[in-house]
Amino acid sequence: MSKSGKDKDKKERKEAKSTREELDAILSARQELGTEYNEELADMLMERLDGVIDRRVEARLDKSPKSSLSPAVPITTLALAIPLTAIAAAMLGIRGVLIVWAALIIVNVLYSGKKLGDIF
Repeated sequence: MSKSGKDKDKKERKEAKSTREELDAILSARQELGTEYNEELADMLMERLDGVIDRRVEARLDKSPKSSLSPAVPITTLALAIPLTAIAAAMLGIRGVLIVWAALIIVNVLYSGKKLGDIF
């Protein structure tokens, strides 16, 4: 594991411990104060949990890959596939259809930025 990964784990453990301590404090306060402060204590608890959940969601979103590709190229190639397939089939038969579809696949793979080996 990298040093930044270890630091991150240490930070998460520290945050989890801090959250547990705060929850224990809130529950202890509830026992000492009685039921008249339940709403305030519940609000404190929810604020703390909201913060923890928000940070975890943000961390997961940061890890997930972001795609900035426009769907224009795949949509265009699908729209062109029908007439190109018909023309190729009329002129060259099945060989023409295979050539057209191979070209369409290659265009989409190149646009996506992936290697053919990653797909097949």
